[in-house]
Amino acid sequence: MLSARPPLHELEPGFRLVRFYDPVRGPWNRQRSYGPLPGMRFDHHVPPLAMSPDRSVWYAATSLLGGVCEAFGNLGILDKGSGRRVCIASSRLSIPVLDLVGVAARAFGLDQRIGTERDSAVSQEWARAFYDRYPEIQGIRWRGRQAGTICIVLNDRVEMDLLELVADAGIADPDVWARIARAANRARLRIAGP
Repeated sequence: MLSARPPLHELEPGFRLVRFYDPVRGPWNRQRSYGPLPGMRFDHHVPPLAMSPDRSVWYAATSLLGGVCEAFGNLGILDKGSGRRVCIASSRLSIPVLDLVGVAARAFGLDQRIGTERDSAVSQEWARAFYDRYPEIQGIRWRGRQAGTICIVLNDRVEMDLLELVADAGIADPDVWARIARAANRARLRIAGP
């Protein structure tokens, strides 16, 4: 059941997002065109799994705890020596995203399970329907399964230069590692590495 008027949330200018990424796969602002990947909740790529020339995603969270949990929670381990990086990005302009937090999901006959269901094929099907039906949305906002924090996925309709890099560091960097490790401990993740 798709609503005629979807619930939107505006990521206002200056809104900050936390993202963990692997620099081997590209810089902090590179969207992923390969998909839909199992476990990636709102990949809107059309199956089967392949490079998609016209659909891509960029996942982030609104807090360090959320970022740690969503990036490493399924693995259950945070590897300090993984080479992963963490960045904070800020939006330069307003970015409209579909809101699935709280009662907003009810506009589609959904509840918060859309953000917690382990079968990502279901949420990916919804993501494709939302993308196809609502050309104005540039992403989706939901409450993450791992920590209950707010998560964001931006889609290919976002010009990535709308995001400004605020901070970027390797996760093992002494300036950020202690905060990342505290978030991992709070989430009951195992920590590996030197």
